[in-house]
Amino acid sequence: MKTIHFLFLMAVWTAGVLNAQTSPASGSVAAVEMFLQKVAQSGYAGSVLAASEGRVLVDKGFGMADREAKRPQTAETVFSVGSVTKQFTAAAILKLEEQGKLSVGDPLSKYLGKAPADKAGITLHHLLTHSAGFPGALGDDYDTISTAAFHTLAMETPLLFAPGTGYEYSNVGYSLLGMVIEQVSGMGYEAYLRKHLFLPSGMTRTGYQAPGFAPGELAVGYRDGQRWGTALDRPWAKEGPGWHLRANGGILSTAADMHRWYKALVGGTVLSGASIRKLWTPHQKEGDAPSYYGYGWVVEELDGGDTLIWHNGGNGVYNAYMGFVPSKDLLVVVSSNSNDQISDDIAMRIQALLSGGSPTLSDPEAARWTGTYVLPSGADLRVRFDAYDRLQAEFDDTALLLLLSGDGTETPENTQAAAQRSLAIAEGIFKGDFAPLAQALGEPAEEVAQRAGPYWKQQQERRGAFVKATHIGTVLRRQGRFKLSTLRFDFARQPLYMQYVWDEDQLFDRREFDALRKDMEYEGGGAFFAPANSLRARFEESAGKTALVLEGPSVKGVVEALKR
Repeated sequence: MKTIHFLFLMAVWTAGVLNAQTSPASGSVAAVEMFLQKVAQSGYAGSVLAASEGRVLVDKGFGMADREAKRPQTAETVFSVGSVTKQFTAAAILKLEEQGKLSVGDPLSKYLGKAPADKAGITLHHLLTHSAGFPGALGDDYDTISTAAFHTLAMETPLLFAPGTGYEYSNVGYSLLGMVIEQVSGMGYEAYLRKHLFLPSGMTRTGYQAPGFAPGELAVGYRDGQRWGTALDRPWAKEGPGWHLRANGGILSTAADMHRWYKALVGGTVLSGASIRKLWTPHQKEGDAPSYYGYGWVVEELDGGDTLIWHNGGNGVYNAYMGFVPSKDLLVVVSSNSNDQISDDIAMRIQALLSGGSPTLSDPEAARWTGTYVLPSGADLRVRFDAYDRLQAEFDDTALLLLLSGDGTETPENTQAAAQRSLAIAEGIFKGDFAPLAQALGEPAEEVAQRAGPYWKQQQERRGAFVKATHIGTVLRRQGRFKLSTLRFDFARQPLYMQYVWDEDQLFDRREFDALRKDMEYEGGGAFFAPANSLRARFEESAGKTALVLEGPSVKGVVEALKR
């Protein structure tokens, strides 16, 4: 199972919603507390810490760390930080540079032996900035692959581009950096981080194996409602996970320890000012996204001139986020132990509320606007609002998928391949053949079958026997790089909608729904916005009637729907 950097999702979220102007006030903290209670009621489970200007504003656990044992999440529950691990690896490389043992400009071959011709020019800087050309991953996180085997596999894998000429987020590169840390320091990866970074920062509950976590201290992960377990249930060696995960992800920590790490960075406890500047310099543009990659951190300029520095991570089960606005000394750390509640969503909302950059929908407004709206075509939109104050419009008419979710550039030529591959996955699943899904994920077919088989069996127990799968539509994102294909799975009793998100030819994500839906963010004043496809909506009230007005590229002008 691969760890994922949710660049696609974050690029949508940070489009104008974080405009920090003032220090958090007590009113905004109260708004955060109210928001967290709402998301907890909707099923969120995890830990949250928010701090600003030396004050911890929120430090709590929500929901269950272990549903079966009825063990609640607390502020001290241990969770996987996922790919937030990468900034620890980057910090260790810079610490070794301060110690005079390496330079970020050195070629990788200086430390790991002769490289083939196409990789001879790879430097540590290239690895740190995902510009070396390695693919995202080469195997399963929990395969206990050895140092020699991983190095051989990486050197034999063709690069996606010449070093320094492109960007591809890569776990492979950070695992190689972990090997460099071990080679240069003469210590194990975790041992070096613990001695030179964690313990000097006061972080006694961060690491792979060294903290000696008991099983009851960790949050249990849940995937699609099913118990997945914890990292301690996975096959790790005594020094930690194999190299498909080590140094690029999977470190365990607590919200309090991540706060200690932030204070150590901004306070100069473990790294010099020069090294900190290297960490947070926007070195490499992240493809088409409005952000840059530093060393282990994403750097993004916000509306209003402030900078957000962040990273996230997850493996399709649990996920985590850490981000801060240096000019405001505003830090947010969020974990989630379920794939149906994403830490990024919660963190972005908290940051927006604390920075005064997010309007709040009042209960009377939500009640007044909730209802069914009829479009000129006669199709219905069922409108409601969630804990994030997002407008959620559900619909049955499949023609509305392109109208509401498309970006206006979809054609049969640029959507057909994604549609066909998505259908092939669906048809394979109900023949008991998970090979198309495994190929799309780049994972072993046997492991995918073991994971997906019980899920689809459960769906049939709940919804009835499978009848057929139908492709409803494919929409585009990010100038066509991402293709989102929505399928309807008909069962005897209740349908299921599944959206397959393709990044080029790789299956990037899967999302399931009981109904077709379009979500939009609240802008205030009765107006909502969908950054992904620039669709806008506003509520207008006149002569006792309420209208939902839609405008944007996908609707080809303006469309008005009247409330029943």
